[in-house]
Amino acid sequence: MKFAVVDLETTGGTAEEGRITEVGIVLMDDCEVVKTYSAMVDPGMPIQPFVQNLTGITDEMVRGKPQFASIAEEVAELLKDRIFVAHNVQFDSKFMRTELKRCCIKMDPPRLCTVKIARRFFPGLPSYSLHKLTQALELPEFNHHRALDDALAAAEILKLAYNKVGPEKILKEVKNLSTPKKAKVEAI
Repeated sequence: MKFAVVDLETTGGTAEEGRITEVGIVLMDDCEVVKTYSAMVDPGMPIQPFVQNLTGITDEMVRGKPQFASIAEEVAELLKDRIFVAHNVQFDSKFMRTELKRCCIKMDPPRLCTVKIARRFFPGLPSYSLHKLTQALELPEFNHHRALDDALAAAEILKLAYNKVGPEKILKEVKNLSTPKKAKVEAI
């Protein structure tokens, strides 16, 4: 299986209102890292103060960096034909799809969430936040809230789960996340 483990740092807000400030991607083939990618991005708008405090990424750090449009094709090529993995995949995949759509690139790859994977295959932990989860699973310390470091941490969680339960169960989780849920129809 081919995975692209992604973490994005953003200006804050929703994908429609906010923009990406940093991209981290870890490419994995059968849970072995084959390539990493990292880029700071000028969002063309201010980063919310609470986000600056959380991530340490300031307006000054991204000023003059490439805008997302200039790296969009490269990012899309990295994601192509891979399962999109993230810790809280809904957030990162929505931001990525929105940014790519702004660049006229349509992409909706199969998805896998390391939060859901961890809850299913490592039950009973006190917290499933990325930082607390890596501590509970005794994974290496990392620079929390920086895109590539967070992506590498999520990749380690995926690798642990993959090695614990095997590719078939991981693929089943991909199918569960990537299949739209049928709307419930209720009688009036």
